[in-house]
Amino acid sequence: MPRRKPTDTPAKRGRAAPKEPAPKKPAARKARATPAAQAKPAAKARATAKTGKVKAAPAPAPTPPAPQITPAGQAFLDKLNLCSRQEQQFVLSKLDGKSNTQAAKDADYSPKTAKEQGSRLLTRVHVVEAIEAGWIARGFSPQVVLAAIREMIDFDPDDVMSSVNEVVTDVVEVLASTVLADVRLELEVAEEMLRNLPPLPDKPRRGRGREAEREPDPYEIERAVLEGEVARLRKRETLLAVQVRKDERATVMEQRQVLRAVPYIDLDKVRQEGKSKFISNVKNGQHGRSIELISRKDVIQMAGQALGMFREHHVHTGPNGGPIQSETTFNPEKATGEQIADEYSKLLATLDQK
Repeated sequence: MPRRKPTDTPAKRGRAAPKEPAPKKPAARKARATPAAQAKPAAKARATAKTGKVKAAPAPAPTPPAPQITPAGQAFLDKLNLCSRQEQQFVLSKLDGKSNTQAAKDADYSPKTAKEQGSRLLTRVHVVEAIEAGWIARGFSPQVVLAAIREMIDFDPDDVMSSVNEVVTDVVEVLASTVLADVRLELEVAEEMLRNLPPLPDKPRRGRGREAEREPDPYEIERAVLEGEVARLRKRETLLAVQVRKDERATVMEQRQVLRAVPYIDLDKVRQEGKSKFISNVKNGQHGRSIELISRKDVIQMAGQALGMFREHHVHTGPNGGPIQSETTFNPEKATGEQIADEYSKLLATLDQK
């Protein structure tokens, strides 16, 4: 039997070669604890044994304190709680500076009746008291209002005024001799312009079947205007010459263009002085912005009403301070059945007395 060669592997003989096992990975080496790391737990244990206390966890961050309600704010909340939901919304809208109609709309009232509802809500005592308490809670006390009124009264508009020179036509007093010289100069210019116009055409125009007519003057309008101006200036020259002959220092009133300082409110000065709150209106006009300040009369009237100085007194009396006499007129066309019966009984009583 022949010997098998070493090269004759099982694969060559039609059999699968056995799989070799995969090499094993070396196990991870455990890190050795250092002496310092081993000493930390021991030190903690010894410290806990000595003190007998365990270190507490860090305290949580303190929560911010809740905002404190001022006495005025609490009084406002008490007044507001006495109102219904719609009344509360109306009060808050009024405190925001809205009108009665808009505040009623914000309170879910019908837009058609919002005006009447707003006026009606202001007749309720608890609603008015809630609004007044709200103003006081916001810092608008009577003292603050009086201080603001006083500041408006002490405000001087001249502190924010500036002026600009403008050419205006004004009537001024001028020496008659000066005006006479101006009139003579105007007369000389007008006469020269009249002389420089072309002469009138003197050749007649011939036409068939009609009389001859002079040719039209192309400068007829200019000639008429200059002739009228020359006549007016000569008449005025004569009157002025007579006045100057009588008195060399005589004066006349003339319209002249002069420079005049026109005051205006300077917006930059208003802002520098911190008085912008006194501006009531700003308009863009032909010459720029026009600024209007609050009326001093209105401010004084507000101050008088706030102090109780301006009050209207209505006295209802009859003649000579007696009682008011009333007289009822009977209209049978508009009277009801009861009124007719009442008038009939009064008439019978009057007849019985007679």
